[in-house]
Amino acid sequence: MSADNEQIKESVCIELTKDKMMGVISFIPPQNGGAKITLEEVKTAIKDKGIIQGVKDDDVIELCGEHKYNHKYIIAQGKPPVEGKDGSIEFAFDVKALKEFKPKENDDGTVDLKDLSVVKNVRKGEILARKIPAVQGQSGYNVLGQELRPRKVKEARIPKGRNTAILPDNITLVADIDGKLEYDDHNIYVNSVYTVMGDVDGSIGNIDFVGSVVVHGSVHSGFTIKAGGSVEVKGPVEDAIIIAGEDIFLAYGIQGTEKSKLVAKGNIITKFIQNANVEADGNIITEAILHSTVTAGDSIRAEIGKGTIVGGSVAATNLILARSIGSIMGTSTVVQIGVPPNLFSEYKQLLVEVKEKREEIAKIDKSITFLIAKSQNGQLNPQKRAMLQQLNNTRMPVVEEYGTLKARCDKLGEILNEAKEGIIQAQRVYPGVKVVFGNLVKYVDDTRTNVTIKKQDGEIYIGM
Repeated sequence: MSADNEQIKESVCIELTKDKMMGVISFIPPQNGGAKITLEEVKTAIKDKGIIQGVKDDDVIELCGEHKYNHKYIIAQGKPPVEGKDGSIEFAFDVKALKEFKPKENDDGTVDLKDLSVVKNVRKGEILARKIPAVQGQSGYNVLGQELRPRKVKEARIPKGRNTAILPDNITLVADIDGKLEYDDHNIYVNSVYTVMGDVDGSIGNIDFVGSVVVHGSVHSGFTIKAGGSVEVKGPVEDAIIIAGEDIFLAYGIQGTEKSKLVAKGNIITKFIQNANVEADGNIITEAILHSTVTAGDSIRAEIGKGTIVGGSVAATNLILARSIGSIMGTSTVVQIGVPPNLFSEYKQLLVEVKEKREEIAKIDKSITFLIAKSQNGQLNPQKRAMLQQLNNTRMPVVEEYGTLKARCDKLGEILNEAKEGIIQAQRVYPGVKVVFGNLVKYVDDTRTNVTIKKQDGEIYIGM
């Protein structure tokens, strides 16, 4: 047989894609009656090419029996790796809003330019952030059997900063104290002290903070500071309002109007008080009180510096000390010592109200218990079920009101129990001073020096 008539057996051409993720086969036709390639020969050719993974055996068998020439068939496919997902942090607060000072919008669409929401308060145990764990990827392979590993994932770092804690689940971050929430793009912090390096003005707005507040500048007119802890202001305080759950310290003092106010659950220490309303559950210590209304649960001490009390009215439960009270001009000045009569009246009224609320709660609880028992016996019709729901809704506000009334009642009870026989002492008392001791009133009609004022034999005694 001549070379031109030589029989040439059917063959195959195996190719790989550049990324080795796919193997393809094409059949080369026989010549001059050459034999067809066998299944085993095809498998050997595939193996010789190095393809050992992703081979579609059923397709190979089918192609050996039926195929076209000059056509490429896929016989093997690799498996790409499944990429994992990096861990992340899910914040329980609006990170962007925490850094932006925006005025509070009122219901009518106007904005309160004094309320910029500069402080984000959080309570101990409040959730701040959660870690979303990384998801591991899955390896793949190419048709040559080589492993294709996914990108290594990264676990997120919990942004634990000062005064925060990670719960035992190792993914939840909570506040460890009450305080101001802060985030610096790296860690979350809770600060028990909110520090204002400048003034409290239009750039800061009103402050409402669960912890203590320190202002290195002044507090401008019309602004309010509310703090669960103490408040310290190192500059002047204008016509403003400061309310503290503990003490108030004013390095310069307050000069306001009838709208200005200082209220402290603890003590108030200030250089001077002028044209202001001031209340402290503890002591008030100052150099001067001018034309103000001042009340202290324990004592008022104006015995340093000028030590002056002039104009307005001052009242303390146990002690008032001053260098001078009133003025040579006869300025009307009221000095009240001892438990005010209105405090007794308020306490008695509160006792009645507390009793009424307690009885109201007991009555509601009795009705709820009755209806629940009926419900368990299947005897509650739709009308009674609605009544039960209404009673449950009514109970909570009554309980809250009872708690508020009782707390105030208990506080007044403590004040009354601890009250002593009050005393007023001053180096000089001028005419025009009105002394109030409970229900007793006495006017000073001439200048007195080194004065002690107390109650003696049912009368107000002014002596040396």
